[in-house]
Amino acid sequence: MSQNSIDQLRIWMKEQELDAFLVTQLQNRTYLSGWFNEDNEGSGVLVVGQQQQILLTHSLYLEAAKREAVGWQIGEAVRLQYPARLTALAQEYGWKTLGFESDALSFAFYDDLRRAGDGTFTLKPFLQSAINEMRQMKQPFEIELLKKAIAITDQTFAHICEWIQPGVTEKQVALEISNTMISLGAESTSFDTIVASGPNGSMPHAHPSDRQIQRGELITIDMGARYHGYCADMTRTICLGEPNEPRMREYYNIVLKAMKTCEAGLHAGITGRKADALAREVLDQAGLGQYYIHMTGHGVGLQIHEEPSLSYRAPDTMILPANSVVTIEPGLYLPGWSGLRIENCGLVTEQGLQVLTQSPTELVIQK
Repeated sequence: MSQNSIDQLRIWMKEQELDAFLVTQLQNRTYLSGWFNEDNEGSGVLVVGQQQQILLTHSLYLEAAKREAVGWQIGEAVRLQYPARLTALAQEYGWKTLGFESDALSFAFYDDLRRAGDGTFTLKPFLQSAINEMRQMKQPFEIELLKKAIAITDQTFAHICEWIQPGVTEKQVALEISNTMISLGAESTSFDTIVASGPNGSMPHAHPSDRQIQRGELITIDMGARYHGYCADMTRTICLGEPNEPRMREYYNIVLKAMKTCEAGLHAGITGRKADALAREVLDQAGLGQYYIHMTGHGVGLQIHEEPSLSYRAPDTMILPANSVVTIEPGLYLPGWSGLRIENCGLVTEQGLQVLTQSPTELVIQK
């Protein structure tokens, strides 16, 4: 993707006293190499030395890797050959300490690599690396790709608002969203679309069902397009016609206020905990905090959920850096009744938040 990113990784490697670093986390692999492939760990690994950058991959992916991973030395190997090949590379280049991503390597692969490298190198695990930090701060081309993914999502929502009618099922809405996004240039949805109507809305991650959507009930739609690997994320809660109960609109307005309050208070340098509190305090003050059961937001990029986290559980050291792209998504979930969520994506700057999602936030769609 960027030679500067590899240079920063090498600086971090020196600080950690590493001769080489093995990259197996799929999106980290894409970020560093530019090769977009999200098959399992057997499809390819990167190994970065102070002067070397090598990609090993299966013959199935060789042509694409050579085309997309510009500046990388490409080697052909199947999964079972990786330990022996990495050991040979370590012997060739004198690597004595090899770092790896501990949350993105199976124990079987680790054990094979440890055995193959015995006497040549030692393995050093890292839960976090410089790559995690770099991915939070989006480069200009990444921001443009995210804006395109978000624009496709906005266009799709506009279509859904025209298309949706009482009587269609949640599954039919999800399918229409997917088909529309692809027709607008997305390669896929960025996650499994959530369509939760009526009582299903009390489940934040409800799966679309055969339930028919009714007039006057809350309908939560969580959706996002994926464009050149980059993920959009947006939630809207709508109602076909006037709500059946006054508290539907009341709760909706409170959640909308929570989102807008959080958006207005975000800026580079704020902690994830303080960012979360901006929305949470609005719901607490309304006496509804017990029904807010998830964090306020997260980063988006090559993954739908990335750091930084806007969460009451975030460590004190987690801040929102400039040029991170995050979601703001407060919600309420009342078991046995319904629920709702409203979500935008925004670009964090030193001056504040630039809201990227442009879809309207009106509750009622006249049908």
